Amino acid sequence: MHRISRRRVLLTGVLLIAFAGLGAGLLVGRGSGAQLVKGQPAVLASGHFTSGEWSTKGRAVMVRRADGSLRLQLRNFQTQRAPELWVVLEPADGSGERRQLTGLQRAWGDQVYVLPPELATNPLQRVIIFCAKCNKVWGSARLERVRHA
Repeated sequence: MHRISRRRVLLTGVLLIAFAGLGAGLLVGRGSGAQLVKGQPAVLASGHFTSGEWSTKGRAVMVRRADGSLRLQLRNFQTQRAPELWVVLEPADGSGERRQLTGLQRAWGDQVYVLPPELATNPLQRVIIFCAKCNKVWGSARLERVRHA
């Protein structure tokens, strides 16, 4: 009986050490993958909308939050309402493919959209408001890096 208890204690200790090591490994792995995104909360890039097919006004701003996540903010935004308006991103230098982000929430006002974390390495994007039904660009904003003092 005493021998079984000792085995259980030893087995429990080994399992605890194994789970602790696994947990530590997951934390280290998660941290290293997100290092490019992590940092002080900041505005990474910003640009003013220019009109395309319709008058489009406001600013597009890429923001890094304290948790490292990225957001696209449309500030003082206004454009013409239409069905099937989309927020689309493409590298400002034209080196990559367009990425359809999501449907436009509404044709006016402040809005926030979640961005993929890998965009922190290349915040120079062109934000496009695209009408899929008409196959036309309503307006776009070229994001430029924001200089921090």
